[in-house]
Amino acid sequence: MNAVRPDVLVGESVDEAVGRITGFVNCYVVRDPSGLFLIDTGFSSRAAPIRRAFERADIPFSQLTAILLTHRHVDHIRGAFRMETLSRARVCCHPSDAPVVEGKVPPPGPLWMRLFARSHPVPVQQMVKDGDRVGPFQVVHVPGHTPGSLAFYLPERKILFTGDAVLEHDGRLSLARAQYAWDFSQAVASIDRLRELPVEVVLPGHGKPVRRDIGAQLDALKSRVAAVGRR
Repeated sequence: MNAVRPDVLVGESVDEAVGRITGFVNCYVVRDPSGLFLIDTGFSSRAAPIRRAFERADIPFSQLTAILLTHRHVDHIRGAFRMETLSRARVCCHPSDAPVVEGKVPPPGPLWMRLFARSHPVPVQQMVKDGDRVGPFQVVHVPGHTPGSLAFYLPERKILFTGDAVLEHDGRLSLARAQYAWDFSQAVASIDRLRELPVEVVLPGHGKPVRRDIGAQLDALKSRVAAVGRR
């Protein structure tokens, strides 16, 4: 395999060596000396735009090293089978969400949601947990949205990919709605885990990059949620 070209990004540039492929879910491609990493895959319909982004960058899809899944929800994983088939990159996720990703258990929820959320199973080649390293990333377990929700952190650059642990809405950090959470109180508690990290850029699964006062924004988010809970 040829080395990943150091001067080329896949997708829209959001930071040095980080490209974003937008859609209902943001998919990120991160270039590093250790390889090329795709964070989340979106719906299966995103396979074509992702492949086109690689083609525009003149990077063979076979150079993809790993597919990092932030959590088990269909809008983030449905394209994983297609991406893995095309690239043969290893799929990584948390052990708590792996049974759904691999199709060993159905996604939770009412029947209509389970039917909508059905995905083509994909094997998870690497289970990752809090504190593990995958290439340049530190794995951060932030349960709540799902049991195995993960964020991926670049400590040297203070960039945090949050999946749905926190989102961006109207220029500030927010939480996904409680009805979409496996355990909303745990999702709120996981804000504290993110607060431990020195972060200068948040790249969320939904919304735009957030680059301003990340620590203060996380504190404000925790306070807003607590205030609503006291009503």
